[in-house]
Amino acid sequence: MKEYYIAESIKNRHTSAGKLIWIMPLIVVALSAGLTGDYFTIDCYNWWYITLFPGMTAFLCGAVGNRDKKLGNRAIWTLPVKPGTIWDTKVLYGIRCMGIALLVLAGVTLAASTGMERILHSTFRISLTPGQQIFAVLVLFTVSLWQIPFCLFLHQLLGLFPMVLLHIGSWGLCSIWLSLKPYFWVLPGGIAARLMCIILRILPNGLPAEPGSMTWSPELVEWTGLPMGIAASIFWFFLFWHLSRRWFEREVER
Repeated sequence: MKEYYIAESIKNRHTSAGKLIWIMPLIVVALSAGLTGDYFTIDCYNWWYITLFPGMTAFLCGAVGNRDKKLGNRAIWTLPVKPGTIWDTKVLYGIRCMGIALLVLAGVTLAASTGMERILHSTFRISLTPGQQIFAVLVLFTVSLWQIPFCLFLHQLLGLFPMVLLHIGSWGLCSIWLSLKPYFWVLPGGIAARLMCIILRILPNGLPAEPGSMTWSPELVEWTGLPMGIAASIFWFFLFWHLSRRWFEREVER
């Protein structure tokens, strides 16, 4: 398993997968600093998990699965290991890349906000403490793991661009609208946005989660939603991993 994971990492070292995890977080931080300085910190995270994050994950999974898919997964036949193990290495590599991207986002956001406050003497209308940001990134990582096996499966089934369009479209629908519903935990795409209402006090539309803001309601910031959302996301992750692994094994062995 370890050898195949290392091989997967080397295989993707010079692909777009290695570049996306650095470029996408830097883009969202640069856009937030240039377009919404007063709300810099909250926009870094809001724009990330509403728009750029699902796009990055989709293209990342496309890059990870593309080489074997182009060959019809025939190269896997020659390996002395079950196809499910190869699938596991792809999922684990995708998880590692996702974690790095989130660390880059948190690190650059913290460094930029500190520099803007101390050097440029900028003031933010809404500030997030380092503790809030670190906790938010940890939760984002946990509740977004399901995207990796899900997007890898869709890429194998549909191809790159249909997968990207379907994932971003469904994520946008769930994050912006359905995450506000009581049944948000049933839809994995809406869990991240709902939990950020609780942790960062930001609504999916980017407004502060407080009375008077459009779409505000008190239940959106109730802490009881946090364990429910995390548990549901972990369930979806293992379900998608298990089902996609079984499908991949049958597809390769067919």
